[in-house]
Amino acid sequence: MGQIGEAARLSDPQCFPKSGPSVDIAQQATPCFLVTVDTEEEFDWSASFSRDRHGLTHLKAIEPFQKLCERNGVKPVYLLDYPVAQDGFGAELFADWIRSNVAEVGLQLHPWVTPPFDEEVNVHNSYACNLAPELERAKLFALYELVEKKIGCHPDSYRAGRYGAGAHTPDILVELGIRVDSSVRSLFDYHSQGGPNYARCPLKPYWARPGKLIELPVTSLFGGVFRSMGPLLFDQVFGSETMRSLLARSGMLERIALTPEGIPVDKAIQAIDLAVEQNLPVLTFSFHSPSLAVGNTPYVRTEKELEDFYLWWEQVFAHLAKRNITPSSINEVATAAFEK
Repeated sequence: MGQIGEAARLSDPQCFPKSGPSVDIAQQATPCFLVTVDTEEEFDWSASFSRDRHGLTHLKAIEPFQKLCERNGVKPVYLLDYPVAQDGFGAELFADWIRSNVAEVGLQLHPWVTPPFDEEVNVHNSYACNLAPELERAKLFALYELVEKKIGCHPDSYRAGRYGAGAHTPDILVELGIRVDSSVRSLFDYHSQGGPNYARCPLKPYWARPGKLIELPVTSLFGGVFRSMGPLLFDQVFGSETMRSLLARSGMLERIALTPEGIPVDKAIQAIDLAVEQNLPVLTFSFHSPSLAVGNTPYVRTEKELEDFYLWWEQVFAHLAKRNITPSSINEVATAAFEK
């Protein structure tokens, strides 16, 4: 194991800034929305982490989704990890969309497939926040430099793989000149797996480093009769998945993430309406790029599920337009915030 690995010490994954001054983004009465894609290698989600057991065949299946976005005036941000950026086909694909100004590119760090390889491959180290700060920094710099070289752009946004941002992440991002982090998955707690706890993080964008780095949380909301007590009930009373499932089925309380992965479209539409009700300025949608081809994730196992995946987006885009919620981009959000 290399020098960085030998010097490894654990950072506290709970120390990512959980709140900060709110970011003033827009004065409009309705929110805008972003589509973010965790653009990553294919791997078996049920198997142990590996440096080499993965593929990239689904990259050829991304173009239809990009076309769907373009038809709806949406500029998605593809958060690329190391294997994707290193791949010749992938690099040219995203470089072409950047040149055409129809998409944005950001970064996503999967530590187990990003050099330098100075740590053991295991669940704990799959969260970058658990790495020694100098190793997290080295991996992020390697990823940034690869994207800069292969794609020909300066990434302006970041999402930690597995949402694993920690105490040192903001300063590394500021050093790289990245203005927007989107690692916080509000209302979710990963501490039982060794990851961060975002259960009490704000839903609205906030400054992770005032004047330097915006936190743009991945949007989730509580629905149901008891939604105003959602954080308390989820955190302290109904921690088991069985109890949470019972609450959801009864209409009393449920957590709804803005993603086509595991969230029915009627629930997503409900969450959009709740976001408007709560005056959220930005709705951040997300999903994993391997879901754009059959058989890579638990969410798209058949051709019918792939058709439903696209139908989900068509219905969601239609409802967003109906509510006058306009598409935006990372650059537009960052520019609006930094010019205030």
